Amino acid sequence: MSKRKQGTCFIEEEERYFLNPDSVSIHLYCSICQDVFCEPQRAPCGHSFCQKCILPWLKSSKTCPEDRKHLQPSQLHHDFILENIIGDQMVACPFRKSGCDFVGQLQRLNSHKKTCGFNPSNLPEFMQKEATPDSSNTNQGSVALGSLDTNVVPSPGKPSLMMRLFHAGGTRKKCLYRCLTRKKMIQTRKRLDLNLNLQI
Repeated sequence: MSKRKQGTCFIEEEERYFLNPDSVSIHLYCSICQDVFCEPQRAPCGHSFCQKCILPWLKSSKTCPEDRKHLQPSQLHHDFILENIIGDQMVACPFRKSGCDFVGQLQRLNSHKKTCGFNPSNLPEFMQKEATPDSSNTNQGSVALGSLDTNVVPSPGKPSLMMRLFHAGGTRKKCLYRCLTRKKMIQTRKRLDLNLNLQI
């Protein structure tokens, strides 16, 4: 599986789902990791690389990977032009397998993830385990991450029943919270009874 087509970003360590990977110019790919640039850095010679790729390279070799000209980390600067061009590419949310159907420009993805209802860090503790998709509940025609065709963006996964109730809001959300609280109280009571029985 080619990293270039899959779009693994070493900075965030998560998948980036470009809606049309073939429309991403080959000039927007790092020559070190063979992936679309993440935080592109430009050398004085004009070549650009991912920040997480070029810095380790310069620790072992003090030259540009492309033309072998002398290069120091202090000579690199952030390539805003490349970043803006890449930011215009259309992507899907990395929580798509969990059920999120967001599609938008890459530059809007970070702000979306801060409010995404399927991002585990945005959910209350009792719902965080529900943020991962149920493998037995996948949609017909959805594409798994390990699929042979890496050019296809996976369909949004089907969220668990608890996740759907949570996102429905209102009285359903309150009911779900009460049920889970009651369930935890019963489990705690059973553990206490068990501990008391063991002590007797």
